[in-house]
Amino acid sequence: MQFTHEHREIQKTLKRFIDEEINPHVDEWEAAEIFPAHEVFKKMGNLGLLGLCKPEEYGGQGLDYSYSLAMAETLGHIHCGGVPMAIGVQTDMCTPALARYGSDELKRNFLAPAIAGDMVGCIGVSEPAAGSDVSGIKSV
Repeated sequence: MQFTHEHREIQKTLKRFIDEEINPHVDEWEAAEIFPAHEVFKKMGNLGLLGLCKPEEYGGQGLDYSYSLAMAETLGHIHCGGVPMAIGVQTDMCTPALARYGSDELKRNFLAPAIAGDMVGCIGVSEPAAGSDVSGIKSV
């Protein structure tokens, strides 16, 4: 795919954020076994990076999924695996179904704050005989 000027600008903004707000702290966070998700996500929300493909009426950018691809590619510049995974969980696991199927009330109460970085989403997976090992789920 060919990225447009707009795709490259989002990548440039995210790369600058990574270089200034994430990578300088990765070793410290890993040593302390922490990730200040609330602080990092709020800053990302302020930059409009947590809702690239989410509806504008809830604080998103209303862009197509190719912008999420550009973002995901840029997250590869982070010097660890857990932080980009946490960002991906927020943008591509916790919020898509809410954005697509949630009522207006749910979107106002949960989607908008997640896009703004005021709420950090999570997912919970537990399956019989697999626990949280999603790859171990078997159908009967």
